[in-house]
Amino acid sequence: MFRKIKAVCFLTLFAFVSAKAQEIQHQKIENINSAYNEFNPVLSPDGNRLYFTRAGHAANIGGVIDRGDIWYSNVTDSGYTKPVHAGKVINHQGLNGVVGFSADGTRMYLLNYLDDSGNGVGTLRNGVAMSTLVNGEWSEPERLRIRYFQNDSPHMSATISRDEKVLIMAIKSYLTEGNEDLYVSFAQADGEWSQPQNLGNVINTYAEEWTPFLDHNNKKLYFASNGHGGKGSRDIFVAERMDGSWTNWSEPQNLGDAINTAGVELGFSIPFEGNTAYLSSTQDSEGLGDIVSYEMDSPIEPVVQQPAAIEVVDEPEVEATQETMVVMTFQVLDKRTEKPVSADVLFEYNGQELRVNTGQLEQNGGKFMKAFEEQTKVDVTIEAGGYLKYTEQFEAFATTQAMSNEFESGVETFFLTPEDVGTKMTLENVLFNRGSDIFSDLEVAHSQIDVVVKMMKDNPGMAIRLEGHTDNRGDARLLKKLSEDRVKAVRHYMIAEGVDGERIEFVGYGGEQPVSDNDNPTSREMNRRVEFVIIK
Repeated sequence: MFRKIKAVCFLTLFAFVSAKAQEIQHQKIENINSAYNEFNPVLSPDGNRLYFTRAGHAANIGGVIDRGDIWYSNVTDSGYTKPVHAGKVINHQGLNGVVGFSADGTRMYLLNYLDDSGNGVGTLRNGVAMSTLVNGEWSEPERLRIRYFQNDSPHMSATISRDEKVLIMAIKSYLTEGNEDLYVSFAQADGEWSQPQNLGNVINTYAEEWTPFLDHNNKKLYFASNGHGGKGSRDIFVAERMDGSWTNWSEPQNLGDAINTAGVELGFSIPFEGNTAYLSSTQDSEGLGDIVSYEMDSPIEPVVQQPAAIEVVDEPEVEATQETMVVMTFQVLDKRTEKPVSADVLFEYNGQELRVNTGQLEQNGGKFMKAFEEQTKVDVTIEAGGYLKYTEQFEAFATTQAMSNEFESGVETFFLTPEDVGTKMTLENVLFNRGSDIFSDLEVAHSQIDVVVKMMKDNPGMAIRLEGHTDNRGDARLLKKLSEDRVKAVRHYMIAEGVDGERIEFVGYGGEQPVSDNDNPTSREMNRRVEFVIIK
């Protein structure tokens, strides 16, 4: 074991020497960067405006604790103008960012979705939205209807193909390899988008894959990762599609010293025209992340990560144990508002207990850090006044979470549900076959209902009412019967999973209680829903 410790020290020295020797070819953009965190740069198709996300600024919708709003700078012959906040229409208090544009620049795709009724709050609806340019102004974003969309992470990033038919998202969803993975979704003829499909374990790792970008012919995929090795804590990699599918990829290659540094690189993007690519980097930054450019005339030379040569010294074995520690960042949020909650958090692991009161954490939105030995199974119990009790078990994995800012590390978020009688929540992905009470995807529906089952088991005094709704197309009497049959199917599953049926009332409203009009597919989809209401 003594020899292994020496090898680790040697590798650390090698990494330091390599970082000092690298010749960085990207350049910081004058007049854009600041002491705040700038990332996710995207140039408009006409090349006249550079959009990016800025976090921590007082002018953001959510103030200094806002996770990021869209800002922009105009590109002129003399350089970049002073950045301007992009306004309330395309920004809200959550994480915002530009995903991409249509070729003519009249449609902008955006991270996350929010509307005044609150339907955008939470981990399920915060997907991708589209805004249209009308008389020089961006319209209210409309959510893309991505079938069975779910993101269990507060982080999200995405890219859209230039023909607007392929969407790749960095989310934590079904069949994840670990933390955030890259998933692909395709535009359908009816205006919906297909269920996100994991790109597979050649691209995705146990760690975090973020900020995907598709090149002009949908062959090359650029993305940031801390799970493929690299120069620093997060590097830019590129992989190529090997055939017509989206799950067969070449081994990701590091873009090398010209792009990657000992810091964090994210959000590599290539504009529709021109030779200047953009990304963000923490290397020698003014704040956390800075927007930098890279001239594509200088060829990118992907490099295969080679292990450093290690000299093995013949020394006697020394029996010892070397633990790999994982530093994780946590926060507790209200499920409806996504705002920090003052809560008592109890971690139990390996016979130990750790208690944290998030109400005593005044900075960073109540985020806190804890180190665990890798692969430790941790039971967490969270209690807060006015909220339902929350329990979960997770396993600690190394994801290079080493700093307290989101640019550097992911955040494990626990969402608490208010216990107020009358609190209503939607079971987003509990969907049914047309005109039927049969789940259209049994596995997905059960995974959603299981969340409510667990909640009721954790809170034995809780009782709910299941409410079924349809759109208004069809005979009102039959629609009401259909909605009732559907919530009965949900109730039957919950009873089979061990919840006392006396705690579950049900009612079918048909199309009597719409939350939106029924004039278009998006509105009708919002009206077709199963909700639960806390009644005790």
